[in-house]
Amino acid sequence: MNQRLLWWLGTALLLLAVHTDWNVPLAAWVFPVFLLRYARRAPVRRAALMVGLSLLIGQLFWLSVTGLLFVLSGLLAFTLLAVLQTTAFVADRLFAERAGPLRTLVFPATLVAGEYLFTLITGFGDFGALGSTQSGNPPLLQAASVTGVYGLTFVLAWFASVVNTGWVEGWPRVKRTVVVHVCLLGLVFAAGGARLLFDAPTTHTVRIAGISPSSDADKASSDALERIGIKYWRAEEVSAADPVAISAAFAPITEDLVTRTRQLASAGAKIVLWPETHASVLERDQAALLERVGAEAKQAGIHVEVAYALYTKQAPYVRNVAVLVGPAGEVSWTYDKTHPTPMEPMTPGPGVVPTADSPYGRLATVICYDADYPGLMRQAADKGTSLMLVPANDWPGFGSLHAEKAVFRAVENGYPVFRHSTHGNSTAVDGQGRVLGNADYFRTDQQTLVADLPVQPRTQTVYGSIGDVFAWLCLALAAFCPLWTYSRGRTGKR
Repeated sequence: MNQRLLWWLGTALLLLAVHTDWNVPLAAWVFPVFLLRYARRAPVRRAALMVGLSLLIGQLFWLSVTGLLFVLSGLLAFTLLAVLQTTAFVADRLFAERAGPLRTLVFPATLVAGEYLFTLITGFGDFGALGSTQSGNPPLLQAASVTGVYGLTFVLAWFASVVNTGWVEGWPRVKRTVVVHVCLLGLVFAAGGARLLFDAPTTHTVRIAGISPSSDADKASSDALERIGIKYWRAEEVSAADPVAISAAFAPITEDLVTRTRQLASAGAKIVLWPETHASVLERDQAALLERVGAEAKQAGIHVEVAYALYTKQAPYVRNVAVLVGPAGEVSWTYDKTHPTPMEPMTPGPGVVPTADSPYGRLATVICYDADYPGLMRQAADKGTSLMLVPANDWPGFGSLHAEKAVFRAVENGYPVFRHSTHGNSTAVDGQGRVLGNADYFRTDQQTLVADLPVQPRTQTVYGSIGDVFAWLCLALAAFCPLWTYSRGRTGKR
């Protein structure tokens, strides 16, 4: 197979493997094979340039599909990710042939190292991890309970490395390597299957409802804002406008959500969750809203997590908050989003995950993008969380992607996750990654997700205890490979 065809095949499959709303999980196993083969055959400089170009095309495609192409910080960050990923292919070219028994580990270790360095350098969460494409593979997914998502990246990349090594050296010469790889891969799948079969979640469940306002309430609110010439995303204008008119414009959505809270409580929900920032509240109206919700919660004996954009008189004039109201009508926590997106000009919260005890175990919350940060979600595991609530707000091109990431956080930490997303996909996931409920905002007039999630006791996971130790080991191995090959080269010359 000629070099040009190898590059085109690898690049085409890469576009299907990029983690979007419609990625093809199998492509993530296959595309590195062709790019590795190309990198082995082409001159070193050309290999680095062309593989880097392929990976950059993949990142630009991802940014385009998710609507982030013109966000400068994202463009710069994911260009860096393409460079770090390219390093893995170059390392395989330069060091694998001289690494002896470690030759098939050079590529996966360096790829994981690059992905992890990306999170450390840019602070963009776990975006870009190849393993995140495998959320629909339950046995393999269980590896995340030990290694995090990076373990799945390692498995995919190691498979590609073994296939490519066999392609280069001929199968008879790598028979032992293939046998070892197949056995270990089989062990990963078998262990995952055993965890699913023998460590199933408790049958003790709690009914949770995620609600979004109706399209009629949305239209009434947007029409009212349009009449007074205010855009809700211009926080300073909202704060400076006539508060009576603004409150009246915001009212249709909050009224609708309060009514829906009452209805879902009557239908048996024990916890009701509002979506991130779909409701908007002036600071002067916040106490009245929480009092109303508290009355509903007390009457029904339920927990309600009220999420909304809170407009203030102080810069930056808006907060992204989630408030848990307990069955006694009291406020159990007020949480500000820890990781606002680049499109959210607001002050980050302090980064402390709140918890509250309940009859269903310990509850915790983060908001939307926060759940893409494994360290923050692990903080909740350290506090003995039995159920994670995640109010969210997405957009077309990003809904499924975020919902799939919630699956990894559930498996990594062993607690169920209820992620309710307006303008996206809501999902309810148990502690082993089983999706027990899903609701697409764009396929209904009024999005509602109701699910019975297993809670208490929570399964303590290895990853929840040790964190990113596996990723750090890959970083160490990636740094060790050049030294190892240099040492073997010196020994060979002597």
